[in-house]
Amino acid sequence: MALHDAAVGCWDTKYFYYNPRPSQMDPELKTVIGLPNFPSYTSAHSTFSGAAAEVLSYLFPTDAAFFETQKEEASISRLYGGIHYRSDLEMGKAHGKRIGGYTVSFARIDGADLP
Repeated sequence: MALHDAAVGCWDTKYFYYNPRPSQMDPELKTVIGLPNFPSYTSAHSTFSGAAAEVLSYLFPTDAAFFETQKEEASISRLYGGIHYRSDLEMGKAHGKRIGGYTVSFARIDGADLP
């Protein structure tokens, strides 16, 4: 549920702001992974990773630090690949965390609260 909601939220944001990618603003920049054909803001990898890390940290609290590290690694890879700005990453992670939090809240209300 969290990942589906992350996709909807991310793409809604992408097409609301419709921000160009770094190489579209500066043709001198070359990407090493290809240029996705949808807007830059926010980073989908960051949004998905933020949502997943939030839910997985709730389900497996002893592994929360690992999920946080994996979220950060997935996010920064998009900056290293030259297809996102830092703001795309940071807002994507925050958006994903919020979306994941909604899923955790729903689980608690639905009786899936962990002891």
